[in-house]
Amino acid sequence: MKITELKGYMTILAVLLSLFAMYQFITQQRFYDHLKSDSITAWGEITARLIEQHPENEAEIMKVLTSHSSDSSKYQEKGREIFRQYGLYEDLETELFPRLNNHIVGHNQSIFWGLICFGLMLFGVTYMQYKMIFNKIKQLTLAARKIIDGDYSVVINENKEGDLAKLAASFRSMKDIIRKSMQDLHEEKEFLGQMLQDISHQLKTPLSTISIYNEMMLNESLPRQQQVQLLQNNDVQISRMNVLIQNLLKIAKIDARAISFDKEPANLAETIEEVLERLASMISDNHMSVDWDAPEEVVVVHDKMWLQEALLNLLKNAIEHSKPGGKIMIQVKDTPIYTELVIQDFGEGIAAEELPHIFDRFYKASGSKKHDSSGIGLALVKAIIEAHQALIQVESEKDTYTKFTITFVKF
Repeated sequence: MKITELKGYMTILAVLLSLFAMYQFITQQRFYDHLKSDSITAWGEITARLIEQHPENEAEIMKVLTSHSSDSSKYQEKGREIFRQYGLYEDLETELFPRLNNHIVGHNQSIFWGLICFGLMLFGVTYMQYKMIFNKIKQLTLAARKIIDGDYSVVINENKEGDLAKLAASFRSMKDIIRKSMQDLHEEKEFLGQMLQDISHQLKTPLSTISIYNEMMLNESLPRQQQVQLLQNNDVQISRMNVLIQNLLKIAKIDARAISFDKEPANLAETIEEVLERLASMISDNHMSVDWDAPEEVVVVHDKMWLQEALLNLLKNAIEHSKPGGKIMIQVKDTPIYTELVIQDFGEGIAAEELPHIFDRFYKASGSKKHDSSGIGLALVKAIIEAHQALIQVESEKDTYTKFTITFVKF
């Protein structure tokens, strides 16, 4: 039997039945002992009187009493005839047999009170069993109401084994799941609010600039050359807004786990080379050189498109924050435990006090030469790298170098 509570109840019931059976056996045995005692007393008195009057018939009398008489049936019938003469029949009420009646009454009373006691014990055990079960169900009901009201501090303990313990464990699991879900919903709500606030803040400046430029262009006396310049400036601001919005949406999707990364074993070297090809014109325009040191094939489990997005941001930052004619170093180190990718430039660097904040959204280093930066690129890089269960670290020294290290763990 798998239901522990029912098993315990049935065990108690079996014990009670056993006790009642023992009580009945003892009662019956006492009844038989009293009958034997009274029979010996009554027949002893009759035998003594008969032998006193007819001593010569003692042996015959004892044969009748011990059922050894050869013609007992004849005398049994004669005895019944004699009893009938005195009104004694087999179907008479037991009240007319005083000795027998006393024993039967006592025996019936013992059985009656035994049944009463057994019924009370059975009722008491059943009541306590169901009271315990319904009390625990009541506790679960009250706890469920508290959880509905938002109180997750409620504790349901059930130390015994059985279905109630399993129910309590399932309830605790449900409580934790609901609490986690509500916490996630609260965090998502805060995240959405913060995201909307950030977008509003970041779009305020370019929109204000575009609005000012448009008002200036409405001036009919403005020379054509200046109008063209203002249109070009508006185009720059619109492009900046477009990049900002696209990056914010990408980060929001990653944070909300709305993107399913298609990660598979692929050559990391090829992924990097394709990014360098996309940046070839930018590298050429800035007269930059790339020191590329990596094995021909380094297999890493990654989503090629998204990892290229992260590397593109890192390499663009390296180019934009380096002096024209500078150098960018890319190194890949592959071991049985991890694969390490290093991207290092030798440009303006980052101050030590600003290093802990460079992955924060919309953070801009105070001494950065890139004034039109949105401060969202490195936050996107970090989100993509962490979605690959990888680690990104940064080292830098002001006006000397900046080195980003990405570590892909293989196990």
